[in-house]
Amino acid sequence: MPRGVPRGVVGRKKVREKIVAATRPTLAGGESIVSCGTVWDTECGGRAPLLFRGRSLHYVAVTDQRLIVFGAPRRRRPLTTDSMIIAKRHPSFTLEKERRFSPMLQLRVRGPGDRVLAFEFRPRDRKVGRDLATVLGSGEQRGRLPRVDA
Repeated sequence: MPRGVPRGVVGRKKVREKIVAATRPTLAGGESIVSCGTVWDTECGGRAPLLFRGRSLHYVAVTDQRLIVFGAPRRRRPLTTDSMIIAKRHPSFTLEKERRFSPMLQLRVRGPGDRVLAFEFRPRDRKVGRDLATVLGSGEQRGRLPRVDA
């Protein structure tokens, strides 16, 4: 690891580069990536409390038009467009609840088919969570994000 670079920064950069590389072939004309990172998620519902549900690591990319979720590949496997789980436009989702647990940021999102998903963002990926909450906010809170090439 290069001197002077904080531990973990190189790994996050590589993950973001992989997400951007896997997302670019699927972007529509004029669509751009706003932010991307890792997220822990699970499906809500049933009788078991969210605390006891198993979470899975996924990669998420928020574009100015869509939410894209990739399944995290096994070790040493490349992230490809085949790993894509969700790629829907923002109006398909509604933000139900935003909670700030220390140290996580939790978003409950209602998606197509009335599925409710819980996304939990670690402190280093909270910006992605805030961007997603801004885009999916309900009614007058629903906002547009500025375009930023990642």
